Amino acid sequence: MPIMLTNTTIATKAALGTIIGTLSLVDSTGVQRVANFTSTEDAAGFFGISVNNLVTLRASIPPGNYCLQIYGNAEYMPLTSDASFVIGVTAT
Repeated sequence: MPIMLTNTTIATKAALGTIIGTLSLVDSTGVQRVANFTSTEDAAGFFGISVNNLVTLRASIPPGNYCLQIYGNAEYMPLTSDASFVIGVTAT
C-alpha cells in the first residue's frame, strides 16, 4: 500500500506554490485510491501539500536534499500508509 510521488526534484529558483509532484495512494491490488495526505515538519517549512500535490511553500529554496515524511489516509475505506521521500533542490 505505497504512497507514490511523480517527481522528487525542483530548481532552487522555483516560485512559491510550484507543484513538485503529485501524490497517490495505491492499495494492495494496484488501484489508486482517493486519499488525504499530510506531511511532517521535517521539510524546514519549504514544502507542503495542496490537495494531492507536493508544493513549494517558499521561493528560492537553498540547494540540497530534504527528507520528507508523507502520511496518506484513503477515503471511505480503512487504508493508511506512510512513505519517506528525498526532495532534491538543484542550483538551476
